[in-house]
Amino acid sequence: MLKKMEMPGREPRHQDLAVLTGDAADLARKSIWPSTSGWPSNAQDISPLAWWRTLPSDLLRDAEHLLVIDTLGRICMFDRDGKLPAAVRGDTAAAIGAALSLLPIDEVTLTVDITMTALLRCALRGDATSTVVLANILRRVGINYPLAAELSVSWYTRLARGSSRRGFCALGRSGFRDRNDHAEDRA
Repeated sequence: MLKKMEMPGREPRHQDLAVLTGDAADLARKSIWPSTSGWPSNAQDISPLAWWRTLPSDLLRDAEHLLVIDTLGRICMFDRDGKLPAAVRGDTAAAIGAALSLLPIDEVTLTVDITMTALLRCALRGDATSTVVLANILRRVGINYPLAAELSVSWYTRLARGSSRRGFCALGRSGFRDRNDHAEDRA
């Protein structure tokens, strides 16, 4: 006779680590350590789709770059012929075109967040043009956000630092590419 097997409940074993549930992206996004940057928010508290308008460039490093790639990779696009699907896949020219087509940005919508996150992905990869476009859009955006000027300056500063702080970005160009990075190079 077969007995029905019962699975034990999914209860956290340690009270302090109860936040660590979900997939790998959720685990990386959540942290038990507080922010020490002095900025009013940190990457752990905000969706990656909002990082372009809420976090300065120095808080977005290699791990956050990977989370941006993962987040954009989970987005399903129905319009396969427009600029946005190519931008989401990592095409720099498409990301810049899609971002500029949004101007003027008077309100933040999901489309704006996805488009600007695609541009952010290119900027985090180390693309100078994407970085300049992102900085300019942040400076000119019509959103009532008190730190927009500081965000813009942070991207210009990142650009001025050059390749010394690119980390994963430099590696990404030499062979550790994500599956959508530079799709035209493989065609």
